[in-house]
Parts: sequence; structure tokens; C-alpha cells
Amino acid sequence: MGDTLSNVFRFRLGPFPVTVYVSFLVAAALLAYIWINDTAVASGDAFPLLFADIAVVFVSVLIHELGHATVGRALGGAPEIRLEGFGGVTYPQLRDRPSAWKQILLSVAGPLAGIALGIAASVVAGVFPPERGSAAAHVVEIVQLTSFGWAVLNLLPVLPLDGGHVMQAFIEGIRRKPSVALASWISAIVAGVIAVLSWLAYRTILSIWFAFFAFQNVTRARLAARPAPPAETPRVPVVREAEQEDVERELARARAAMIASDPDTALAAAALLEEGEGAYRQAAGLRIRAGVELARGDHQAAGLHAGRSYTLWATPDAAVVAARANLRAGERERALNWLKRALEAGAPLGAVQDDPELGPLTR
Repeated sequence: MGDTLSNVFRFRLGPFPVTVYVSFLVAAALLAYIWINDTAVASGDAFPLLFADIAVVFVSVLIHELGHATVGRALGGAPEIRLEGFGGVTYPQLRDRPSAWKQILLSVAGPLAGIALGIAASVVAGVFPPERGSAAAHVVEIVQLTSFGWAVLNLLPVLPLDGGHVMQAFIEGIRRKPSVALASWISAIVAGVIAVLSWLAYRTILSIWFAFFAFQNVTRARLAARPAPPAETPRVPVVREAEQEDVERELARARAAMIASDPDTALAAAALLEEGEGAYRQAAGLRIRAGVELARGDHQAAGLHAGRSYTLWATPDAAVVAARANLRAGERERALNWLKRALEAGAPLGAVQDDPELGPLTR
């Protein structure tokens, strides 16, 4: 339920659903405060400029994500945009895993859209030049900073930045196999170097940010390098009636929410079960969470949640979601191992064989 309360508002921009989170507005306010302190503006202009700069961050990041979303839609997806933390993320929700070159196109679309916004602002400022040191000049400067600066920063070869996705897609296009571990190690090294250089240049926030990226990529690389755990004999489920009723009710609520394109309500149902007593409830909550991430296109997160669900309670549904998530992430062998567990846990062989996505793995 915490995920539902953490978003400020939701709206649609054309065909794209957009969710804005508290963390995004807090980060935008922090950046605006830093910029105003670093700029010589009249004290009477400081408070209005704070809101103006927050609006600039909002528009700049939204334009960036619209670049990703537009290309994602052109590739046949149903993109969803989320503004959170110090940026945003677009879930393209493509039906199939994109080729390496389509992934590169999808990744660079955001920075290119941001650069276009910066060029437009520069043209307007050239035609109608603001007075030097004025509030208007400050706003134009921040538009150019967030547009050009964020584009350049985002193109660095560090996951999860766009440049990191371009680098990973390029490596996978050359090697013709999944390269999550290699891309993560490269990202960790580059992020570590940038963190050190930023620290020496007294750019503390940038240094902390890239140090976090370095840690995140080391963790991802180690996880990707692990072999899939061996299949275990599933335990026979023994479920109390109250547990069964709770799970069925929240599963129905989550399914209805996903049909209505309301992932927050589905995540609220997941959180309710995860906070309940017993492995059966908690495993069901993790299955819901895995399904939401799968729909958003975050296949790695979906596989992780589905695997945790299966560990708590070995159901065929959890194993099927894990198989599907790993297959979409390009991890065919892991997907095959999870599919075997699904069959061992009681998934109908006929239904699996008829599945257009998983069926080929059984042949």
C-alpha cells in the first residue's frame, strides 16, 4: 500500500499513462534550491524561481521520457512513464524482447528529445534575449542545463542510465548472447572512476550518485553470474481457509487493477499479502509484484520476485512467471530450468506447450 501513497498524481499524456512520485518532487526541489543558491538572483525572486525551476525539471524529464515512450510505441509497445527520484523511467512494455539495435534506438530517444528541448530554448532565447541576471535568464539557463546536461550525463556507459543500456545492447549485438554481467562490470568500473573524479572536483552529490551506481552494478554482476539454483521437490501445499480467502480476494483485485491499467492498486494488494502472516500469503503477494514488473517490462525484477515467491511456496504460477521473465531477459537456460520446476510443481503440460512464448522451450 506504501507504493500507492507515495505517488502524488497520475495523468495521461496522449496514449501514455504518467505517474509522478513524491521522491521526484523532493529531488526536483533539492536541485532547484542548489541552483538558486549558486546563481546571483535578487532575493525577492528566489521563492518564485524555486517553483519555476521545479517546473523546468518536471518538463525536461517528462520530455526526455516521452522520447523513450514515442519510440516504444512505434515498436509496438504500450509504454508507461514514471517520474521518481532524480529522474524518470519509461517501461516500453514491448510484446517481445527488442533486438540490440532496436534497444539502442529506444535508449537514445530520450537524450535526443532532451537535446531538442534545449535547442528550442536556445532559439527562443536568441530571438527574445532575456536581460542578463534576470529571472528569465536564470530559467533559460536551467532549461539548457537540464536538457543538454542531463542528455550528456545520461549517455555515459553506466547502467541504469541510457548510455549503459546502449552499451549493453551493443555488447549483446556483437556477442549475440545475454551480457548482463559483463555490462554491469563495465558500468561499475566507469561509475567508480566518475565517482572518484567527482569527489576530487568537490561535486559531492554527483560523486554519491555514481558511487551508488557502482555498488548497484557490482551487485547485479554477481547476481547475473550465479548459476540457477537446482530444482527442489515442491512441498505439498497445506493452506488454511482464511489464507485461501485472503489470497483469492487480493489476486482478483490485482487482476482487475491490471486490466484497468492501475498497477498501483495491484501493488497495494501485493503489499497487503506480503505484510500478512504465513508463507502462502507472502508468496502470493510476491507473485502479484512479479506480474506487475513483468507487465512494466522490468524482466529482471519480475524474475527476482517470482523466484522469491517460489522459494516461499513452490507454486507452478510462480515458476511460470519466473520462466517468462528470464526468457524475456534473454536468459534461455534459466527460463528452461524454471519451466521444468513449473511442470514439477503441477503446471499442465498441455497448457505450457500451447503457450506461444513458453511452448517452444518444451520442444
